[in-house]
Amino acid sequence: MPKDPRALALLVHVALYAVAVAICAGVNFWLSPDNLWFVWIALGWGIGVAAHALAFWLRHTRRRERVFIDCKARGATVHLFAYLAVVALLFIVNLTMTPKVWWFYWVALGWGAGVVPHVWCAFFRKSRATSDPEPAPQPARKRAAPKKRAVKKAQVKKTVAKKVRTPRKRPK
Repeated sequence: MPKDPRALALLVHVALYAVAVAICAGVNFWLSPDNLWFVWIALGWGIGVAAHALAFWLRHTRRRERVFIDCKARGATVHLFAYLAVVALLFIVNLTMTPKVWWFYWVALGWGAGVVPHVWCAFFRKSRATSDPEPAPQPARKRAAPKKRAVKKAQVKKTVAKKVRTPRKRPK
């Protein structure tokens, strides 16, 4: 078993995917073997597993490119992958199931309206920190001596009372 909780989560995700697809395939072959609908479930959920694996790989590689270091770039990359994979799958579903009515592009346009700004902000927008020139280094200042905290009289009495406790005499 992996010690990393993220690796364990990915492993559980893959195992649940395999079990669920096997159950769906069994039900599909038992009830309606002429119509293979479990393939769509396998492809759809497979995109989610692949996106999870991509996120894990981007985070745990030792490469120094921006997409591997910057968490915003990693997130945008995973979302862009999921977007492209789901739109491609919906195109195939649209083409095979309802070829006379095109509807997949509505999903592509709606979801793309959110993915495009996300990718733009992660990769192409200059952040304020990099666009401003670096300020000149300040000379080192001497630190002032730390101030002593005032102790309340009640606190002093309690601590003194605890230290001076006399032991009780036991009755004979």
